[in-house]
Amino acid sequence: METTDCNKRKKDEGFLFSKLMDGSNCNKRTKSECGSGVRVDRISELPDEIIYTILSFLPLRQAAATSLLSHRWQHSWKHTSNLDFYDPRAPFINQNKWHAETCHRVKMINSVLQSHQALFIKQFTISIYVHRSAHSTITKWLKFAQSRQVERLDLNFHCMTRSEMRAVVLEDLVQEMRPMKYLKALSLAAMKVSGQDISYFLQNCPLLRELNITVSSFTSDVHVSGDLEILRIRGCTFGKFVIEISAPHLNEVVSHHAKPGALRFKNVPRLAMASLVIGSLRYNVPKASCFTSHLQKLILSIPRSKPKMLLMEGLPYMPSLKELHVLAWLHHAHHCLVPVTSIISSSDVHVRVLYR
Repeated sequence: METTDCNKRKKDEGFLFSKLMDGSNCNKRTKSECGSGVRVDRISELPDEIIYTILSFLPLRQAAATSLLSHRWQHSWKHTSNLDFYDPRAPFINQNKWHAETCHRVKMINSVLQSHQALFIKQFTISIYVHRSAHSTITKWLKFAQSRQVERLDLNFHCMTRSEMRAVVLEDLVQEMRPMKYLKALSLAAMKVSGQDISYFLQNCPLLRELNITVSSFTSDVHVSGDLEILRIRGCTFGKFVIEISAPHLNEVVSHHAKPGALRFKNVPRLAMASLVIGSLRYNVPKASCFTSHLQKLILSIPRSKPKMLLMEGLPYMPSLKELHVLAWLHHAHHCLVPVTSIISSSDVHVRVLYR
């Protein structure tokens, strides 16, 4: 459903943009025929605030292209509240020849930020190849985001795909950051992350409710607390470190490819949805109800290796559970449900098994 809505929105945005750019004369591109035969530019008659909102739904490149329509539109794109810098070629960059001083994408971002005039930013996304040598440049980007009261910050530097040697170290950036008091959602990808970094954001961003960490490397134990509601951790390297979760407002947790025992739940009384690898789950048995009491949807992924060990795991009774999705390998078909039989036999649960 979400994918359908997203595709529909993109189609609507594309239709709007094609209408704006249609025609050979810039002064007539947004005009339509009226009954009297007089051409009226109805879109340009809209208030500035509405035009800025419309442009915020367009990709940044298309929003900037509207500056060609007429003098009226020349600077409108500079007020968009959505800055999305995405490079589809980022994973294929030649790392040995990359330099921040000569990188076209870095120059483009710097130019846009220098021209940008909006006072507030709802979404600020940077998804390009950048490694740790660009520390000063990345710091300037973050200071810009903080000054515009950013609500959603998404950073993906694509420098962990082949080597951690060049990876951006979040701790280096945090030392020079000012609190982002309006930040509601934070997404970090392809960088080195410490427990102190996460604590900094949780303690200095009072509105932070969503935290996503992807394809990153943890350099110390992490303690998740505060008012966080959504926690997603995908494809990360843990080493010997763990994530301890004590967040009384946490509603959703997603953890993919985590090592056994990587997640330790201590206080999550409102957790309603969890997507976990069964071997990564650890909880204090006397306090198991803190994890299970409100859980309504559980997605369990059973790893391909060590199936015998998993058969001994078992899970506690979950009184509120309504949906159970089990992702298993086909050669585990005859025993993949053994670890969750206590849930199935004790609850009125809709069970769905998907084989890979």
